[in-house]
Formats: sequence, C-alpha cells, structure tokens
Amino acid sequence: MTAINWPVLIGFKVSWFALVLLQNQLIVLVLVFLLWSLWRCSQAERLAWLLLAGVGIALDSLLQYAGVLSFTGSTWLPLWMLTLWLAFSLVVVKVFSVYLQNYWLAALLAAASGPMAYLGGSAVSGQMQITATTEAYIALVVAWACYGVLSGWSRRFYA
Repeated sequence: MTAINWPVLIGFKVSWFALVLLQNQLIVLVLVFLLWSLWRCSQAERLAWLLLAGVGIALDSLLQYAGVLSFTGSTWLPLWMLTLWLAFSLVVVKVFSVYLQNYWLAALLAAASGPMAYLGGSAVSGQMQITATTEAYIALVVAWACYGVLSGWSRRFYA
C-alpha cells in the first residue's frame, strides 16, 4: 500500500467545493491545479486520467440524456462539471485506484459514494438536479459501480 497523495486529495476536495458551490467563478484556479498535476504525472498516468475523465463525461452525458441528471440553463454538461470530472479522475488515478483493485469492493464503494456525491452536489449547487425516482437512483448506482470497477482495473496500466 502506498502513502496517500495528500496534495492531490486536498486539491480535489477544494476543487469539488469550489466548482459545486461557485460553478465557473473559480474554474481558472482549479484548471491551474489540474495543469500542475498533469505536469507531475507520468505519461501512463496522464493517459489513464484523461481516459477516465472521458468515460465519466460520457457517463454523465448519458445520464443527462436519459433524464436522470439535469442542469439549470444548460442542455449539455456545464463547463464546471467537465472540469470536476478532470479533478475527480485525477484523484482516482493518484489516490483512490490503489483501494479499488478488489472489483467487488470497488463496485460497492463507488455505488455508494458516487450517488451520494451527486445528491450532495445537487443540494448545494443550485444548478444540478437529480430525478427523484427509483429508476434514476438505480441508474446512478449501476453507473457508478461500473465506473468504480473500471477505475480499479485501469491501475494495471500505470502502477
């Protein structure tokens, strides 16, 4: 087990709150943090980071298209949400993936924590809404369980 990468973990938490609470107002500072992190990653980590971000963005786009998620005043994912996926994928690669190598545990952790992050984000952002149906929650749980497994599996390419 490796030591926790505290600068990335703290940077992600600050980025999450900045983007969810203030959307685009602090996006430049988050992008500076992401560029600094990109510079410090190996080529394999960069590739995994960007691929996981792409999968996450595609996943949220699909959830938005299906009506599970919506964003006030936007038919597409807003810029702050795209940036949030870059920040989240960074912390997956640099911190969380080491704990997600057991696929059952990865699926369980992601299935629980992903939808909770969306519920928390929707409660404080004022811009994101989640459809309050059983089907929507099931879609979020399944999508995040799959993302968790993919996150743990991706580690074999850069660790």
